[in-house]
Amino acid sequence: MRKLIILIVALAFGLGACSAFRPRQRLSPQANVNAKTAGVYYAQQNVERAEDFYLLVLEEHPDHALSLRRMADINLYKAEQMPARSVEFNSEAFNLYTQALDVYATFENLTADERLDIRDMTRRREGAWTRIYRAGDAALEAGDTQEALEIFELAHDLQPERYEPMIRLKDIYQKELEDNEKAEEILLALLEQDPDNLDYILETGAFYFNQDDFEEAATYFAKARELAPANLDNLLNLSYVYYEIEDFEKALEVTEQALSLDPGNIDILQNAKDIAYMQGDNELTVSYLERLIDQRSIDADFVEIARILYEMEDYDKLITYAQRWYQWDNSSEDAVQFIILGASQTENEALRNTYSRILQSMRNQ
Repeated sequence: MRKLIILIVALAFGLGACSAFRPRQRLSPQANVNAKTAGVYYAQQNVERAEDFYLLVLEEHPDHALSLRRMADINLYKAEQMPARSVEFNSEAFNLYTQALDVYATFENLTADERLDIRDMTRRREGAWTRIYRAGDAALEAGDTQEALEIFELAHDLQPERYEPMIRLKDIYQKELEDNEKAEEILLALLEQDPDNLDYILETGAFYFNQDDFEEAATYFAKARELAPANLDNLLNLSYVYYEIEDFEKALEVTEQALSLDPGNIDILQNAKDIAYMQGDNELTVSYLERLIDQRSIDADFVEIARILYEMEDYDKLITYAQRWYQWDNSSEDAVQFIILGASQTENEALRNTYSRILQSMRNQ
């Protein structure tokens, strides 16, 4: 059991615990003794005593990089050992790693070991932040909305450049607290700080979309389109909001752009067909239906194309698609009736008689 405990402690400290540190920073004689004493305790996994002596070093030399790093490692370890205070210790570790990295940034001609140290501290700092963020999710899942708010605010304060905490705060105000004004305030504040941030723009567009404020949503999705013209999801959202505000010309333009990115996407083709139909453009509607029928076979497509072709008096094409319909489903009386209708309009008596007999046979069964 003793060996197992020591192993766990060693893993918590990681490989960096034993790495050499080039003495770039001069210490006073007493601080040097304290640093060496702390190092001995640290190597022995005596966390409490090591912490005491590192703190003494930092009282005299607040920018001592090795002491900052070791204190950060100790706080990571304490976060693992005391889950109830995990956010507190991970936050302290994050800040200490940041201070140590800032000191390293002043060093000239970094050695290979120092570069390794920087990568290791950067990774550990990111891990500390991630655990804080996840603690916010855990608090929210447990129903502690206030604690979740505080944790996500902390995560944002630690890394203001990360958008995720503010989006989670927006979600809490919007979904949990039903405070849309506060949610909107957060989004607009983010955009004010970084107007061209694609994530912020998309989130703001989605916010207004979910509020059924389609005109406002269109403004943000259109801006996102300028920044990321190949973002297919955004194009579909933009097309949808244009459709909802009955700007069918723009809706179709955006949908065509989406189709150029994914020509075989049935859902996008379906959207394009619906928009063309709402525009009253029968020829364009038929062209999309033809593409849909080439990729799938469903009654709804055949019924629609047959009806529109009849309205257009394009009887030859009506016969073609009605026959394709019958070949796909030879039990469909509707398909046969459209063939007969087309044959009658084109005065094709042979075809009309053939399918009239088929229809009579179907009805006699």
